[in-house]
Amino acid sequence: MTEVSNVANTVLTTLDIGSGIDSAKLARDLTDAVKIPQENRIQRTIDASEAAISAYGLVKYQIDTFKATFEKLNDANELATSKGTSSDITKMTVSSVGGTATEGIYDLTISQLAQNQRVLSDQYTSTTQSLNSGSAFNISLAAGTTKSAVSAIYNATATPSETTTLVVGDGTTTVSVASATYNSIADQVTAITNATGYNSLLFTAHVNSADNGIEFRYKSSGSVASTPTFTGTGSSHTISNPTVGVSVASPVTGVAAKYNVSGAATETTDLVVSDGITTVTIDSADYTTIAQQVTAIQAGNGYDNLKFTVSANSGDDGFVFQYKTTGAVTTAPTLTGSGSSHTASNPIVGVTAVNAPTTTMISVSTDTPAGVVSAINHANTGIKATLIDTGTGSNSYRIMLSGQTGDNGVFTLTSSPDLGFHDAANTLQSAQDAIVGYEGLSLRRGSNTLTDVVEGATINLMATSASNITLSIVNDTSSLKTNIKEVVTNYNDLMLLLDNFTAVDSDTDMAGALADDTSMVRFLRDKIKTAVLGESSTPTGDVTALRNVGVSINQYGTMTFTEATYDSAVISDYSDIVTMLTADTSNESLFTTSSKGLAQDIITALGAFTGTQGTVTLRESVAKTGLSENKDELEKLEARMDTVYKRYLKQFGAMETLMATLDSTKNYLTSQLESLSKVYDDK
Repeated sequence: MTEVSNVANTVLTTLDIGSGIDSAKLARDLTDAVKIPQENRIQRTIDASEAAISAYGLVKYQIDTFKATFEKLNDANELATSKGTSSDITKMTVSSVGGTATEGIYDLTISQLAQNQRVLSDQYTSTTQSLNSGSAFNISLAAGTTKSAVSAIYNATATPSETTTLVVGDGTTTVSVASATYNSIADQVTAITNATGYNSLLFTAHVNSADNGIEFRYKSSGSVASTPTFTGTGSSHTISNPTVGVSVASPVTGVAAKYNVSGAATETTDLVVSDGITTVTIDSADYTTIAQQVTAIQAGNGYDNLKFTVSANSGDDGFVFQYKTTGAVTTAPTLTGSGSSHTASNPIVGVTAVNAPTTTMISVSTDTPAGVVSAINHANTGIKATLIDTGTGSNSYRIMLSGQTGDNGVFTLTSSPDLGFHDAANTLQSAQDAIVGYEGLSLRRGSNTLTDVVEGATINLMATSASNITLSIVNDTSSLKTNIKEVVTNYNDLMLLLDNFTAVDSDTDMAGALADDTSMVRFLRDKIKTAVLGESSTPTGDVTALRNVGVSINQYGTMTFTEATYDSAVISDYSDIVTMLTADTSNESLFTTSSKGLAQDIITALGAFTGTQGTVTLRESVAKTGLSENKDELEKLEARMDTVYKRYLKQFGAMETLMATLDSTKNYLTSQLESLSKVYDDK
């Protein structure tokens, strides 16, 4: 309708009919007089919001970039690049060296490699040969051993012939022998053993086997709190520790728990059995005996995964839950159903083995070599069973069992029928620890991979050695300096970005984009500066903050790095720098409550600005909401002004139509008057 009015008005104007005014232009001008100021105001707000949103995004990006720099400084193992080399890689290798590895040269001798126990079964004709006339049977598997305590032995060098005093101490008692002339080590030992207080010493003194020193043998087993001392006015004495004292817990034999559970022989019920982890559910059925219920449970899905076996008691009026493995039961077993209730008693309490083997009863339901292998592996005892075809003769199948590496990996297996695992001829190798000489100490480990000998280094034992193997650890801290320099660069980039976004008289891109949010910018500046220059949560010695490694802010607010300060600190206090930055941790969880070092402190502070509820994120969200509302307002203004424009066109169209009618009337009256005038003129 509006378009028709507009065309009509144009036609009338073109024909010089009506007012002669361009009513379409007049309607547009009147509409724009109201619309354009409002439109410009809204558009300016939209432009400012879009600029602010872009600025917030860039601020978040720069903060996250800054945060990523500290993520290179929050793991102790990553601060430095360390390298380890072995003098004989056929005997020992170094697979990894963390940044915290102590730089130095270490001597190791490998006397014995750790190995696991391996045994074979008797020979069988096939994987399906029947071993028990088709009947199921049980295997008792005991894993682990009882370790004995070890008394420490120390060796002190001595000079056979000399004039000297002799002073021996254990950290509590000291025995002093006046100066005398000795012709042998034995004479010195005799003097010590006859001295006052000797019997109070924690050790006894003996001539060592090489007759070149004195051996101190501790009377009690266990670790030594204070290394023995041996001094005198004569030659000096060097003390080594060939046998380290070892304390062990008193052996406690493990006991497998047993529960008696009441039941009703005749009933219709479902059955639900659980050990706290695995649940076996049997649908409702009619039963006339406990044995029938036991059979149903044993056939249930998941029964083999239960920690116990289920059987009928001798009176056929209840159940017996016999645990397969020795140990305390943390969650009592349950039996429930829709029929009668069940009450459990515990006549045999489970006991966890301490410094003793753990015994597991394994049920072999299929009495074949393949069935034995499956049952042992399914028991998850740490003992691996493998069925092997030796390819020799008609009885070529054998089961091989492999235990865990180290002394504690020893195991024994008994069963009826006898499978031959305990026969001496079927033993391939015995379990044993690795024995390593390290800087005068004798170490035992249950693995050939050592991670606790040289801190931060993983050492792999490959073969025994007759002489020392030298392990060299070298640390390169240049990556730490590079990362601290990156901290300085990224801090200054972030501050420059904030300066630009609040500058109103600048020609740089997006200058003033956050001029309306200077309060947030000031907040960020203050908080970031405080976090970066603040004290570490794990200060150590003279190193408590980044200022101690050369980082500071000058009078212009620019962060600077003084290399001389850094170089001096790294040389004298590198371990303190590691502690200050990382709390000596690597891959520390963000959710632990312990102190994590300055780097993680700063990461946490920066993350609070850009997280889902962070200051910058929330401001960005508000700006996006405002932008959406302003765009909606602009659309509404357009629609409202279009309505006004159409109303003007309609009104002016009516006016032009009226004017055209008046013109027509005027012309008619003019014509009539002119006719009358002519009539009078003719008279």
